[in-house]
Amino acid sequence: MAAGYKSFPSEVDAQATSAQPLLDAPLRVNRQVWRPWLETLWVFALLEAVMWTPRSFGHSVLIALVTISPLWLNWKSGRSGKDLGLAWPPVSVTCWIVLAGVAIAAAFPIAAIITGHPVPANADWPRLKNILPYIVWAFFQQFLLQSFFYLRMESAVGPVAALWLSTALFTVAHLPNLPLTALTFFGALFFTDLFRRFRSIYPLGIVHAMLGIAVAYTFPDSLMHHMRVGLSFGKF
Repeated sequence: MAAGYKSFPSEVDAQATSAQPLLDAPLRVNRQVWRPWLETLWVFALLEAVMWTPRSFGHSVLIALVTISPLWLNWKSGRSGKDLGLAWPPVSVTCWIVLAGVAIAAAFPIAAIITGHPVPANADWPRLKNILPYIVWAFFQQFLLQSFFYLRMESAVGPVAALWLSTALFTVAHLPNLPLTALTFFGALFFTDLFRRFRSIYPLGIVHAMLGIAVAYTFPDSLMHHMRVGLSFGKF
């Protein structure tokens, strides 16, 4: 009978088979190490492409990709909805986050009125019809920042470094609108630290929407440029 017959594997075959998982282990480790970085780079590159591509069919395709990619990659990651922040925190936490957001949002128009600036600062913007789409966009931004960028950076470098790296990514995405970029930096730090502590994007989305609307009504277009970023910034 041949030594290598399938029903009776030789000792050499057994040793080779047992060694194979050890040979594959470095490949699996490397994939796990690089995966969060590659996924983050892919989605951030899509986001930047959306910001810097003229309106066209290709631009619409990029919008679809930057919407679908984080959803699909999160689904592939096997994270639960709770891990992704798709659950409400305790009522007490929700209340104080929202109340803090109300206080910060109210501070913008109050400060403008005290210093003699009109509120609303712009006669014809933002229009009421733009409010609901912006609220949806505010929630998606929190999903992208927290449930995608932050979670991947957290798995790669830990929570503290992830706080700064995800904030940096989100801030850079708002260039070249420097006033909005500066506000975004502090806002992203605030939101991400709250997500790091409480793991929910829902109260953060509410506060994000309130702050964005407050900024839009308080700051003149000459400074905030309709809150536009990327290629559209120069078209204001």
